[in-house]
Amino acid sequence: MKRNHVLALSVATGLAIAGGAGAQSNYPTKPVVLQVFTSPGSPVDFYARILARLIGPDLGQNVIVDNRPGGSGMPMINAMVRAPADGYLLAATTVTLATLFGEKNANFKPQDLQMIARSQIDPFAIVVHTSTPFKHIKQFVAMAKQKPGYINLGGPLTMSSHRVAFELFAEATGIKAQWVAYKGGGQVLTAIAGGEIDAAHTNPGNAKPFVASGRVRVLAISAEQRLADFPDVPTYKESGIDLVRYNWRGIVARSGMPKPVMDKLVAAIEKAHKSEEWKKYLNDTAQIDGYLGPVPANALLMKEIDAAQRVKARLGL
Repeated sequence: MKRNHVLALSVATGLAIAGGAGAQSNYPTKPVVLQVFTSPGSPVDFYARILARLIGPDLGQNVIVDNRPGGSGMPMINAMVRAPADGYLLAATTVTLATLFGEKNANFKPQDLQMIARSQIDPFAIVVHTSTPFKHIKQFVAMAKQKPGYINLGGPLTMSSHRVAFELFAEATGIKAQWVAYKGGGQVLTAIAGGEIDAAHTNPGNAKPFVASGRVRVLAISAEQRLADFPDVPTYKESGIDLVRYNWRGIVARSGMPKPVMDKLVAAIEKAHKSEEWKKYLNDTAQIDGYLGPVPANALLMKEIDAAQRVKARLGL
């Protein structure tokens, strides 16, 4: 009798495993949700919608973009780690993700998340209103040194990838400026275009329309070399500032995702990166393709977490 129970249990277990494997190989059987921690119309939202449109047909399901703005993405990630690791809930994120670990409201640790891909790299830029006297980054630095804390510089969120990048810039140049936090990158650009702040920390591609209209000026960028869309704008290194740093956007999920599901998502994203629509998107937004698969993207995230922790400790945040 006991033998029959064992046999029945073995058969049931085998069927369950087979059923689970079958479900994984058939993934996805329903729409996939791609959450975004910023408002509609933001650069991250735009990125998510482009990628969702490109990977949907390859997955055979709609990929629905769900905006969950607020808390620098904390509520979004807290919800993600409570959801099943089945590939039906993904998140579009940036380097800002690295700043969330260790916060008092963070119900997750680095090992709770898995990068699926890094999609692109996007240099940072310091931008000023054209009415200011700053024509070169050296003039900006000189003023900030002469009057520590006098310059108001706006950027997304109290702690974000932009804040970390600017504080590293401030450390490299020996300056201090007053950080003015906005809810998102769109609000930052509106503020600098309207002359509400002295300078803004943004990405050069996002500032293109405002540069074209003559309202703002890009002083310098954090890239390794100059951008084709901004041939007259020097890099930090060209200006004597030893700093190269990129914002990046990518896709993250809860760790523990079955390998067949991960493989299918990775293949869809890799294919999307080879499409003409993706290349046009990068060109239109002055960004650089920076695809990394799960393993190197995860290693990069760990490095960014270390950098963010150092900056937060110095600021007392």
